[in-house]
Amino acid sequence: MVTNVGKTVSGSASGSQLKSDKFALKTEDFIQMMITQLQNQDPMQPAKNEDLLAQMSQISQLESSTQLQKTLKSLVQQNNLSSAGAMIGKFVKGKNARGEDLEGIVTSVKVEDGNMFLELDNGQKMAFENVTSVTSASTVGQAAD
Repeated sequence: MVTNVGKTVSGSASGSQLKSDKFALKTEDFIQMMITQLQNQDPMQPAKNEDLLAQMSQISQLESSTQLQKTLKSLVQQNNLSSAGAMIGKFVKGKNARGEDLEGIVTSVKVEDGNMFLELDNGQKMAFENVTSVTSASTVGQAAD
């Protein structure tokens, strides 16, 4: 059991991370725990090399997994930004944050706190994931005539 800034986390090196990055356990935290374990071990029954290597391997796997997760998240966001950017000038339909129907022509795309929003010509914004249809703005204009 490890206590980190008033929060308690249990698990092995490959285990839990707190949701908030502010309180997230880092590789350095696990290395510090391992050093503390070595400093406080029973000299009559020292830790086995295999155990230490297994812990170091788990730390390495955790670090690799964390880096892969960050890279994938960045790629998904870039892909979404590209897809959303392609909607500029298009007529979209979807829902607003309250679940009400919303439609308009996309004028710009913004990322706020990690969430992507389409800004519409009517001054409203729609979350990218709430889009239900995309149509050419010229097709919409012809249908209105």
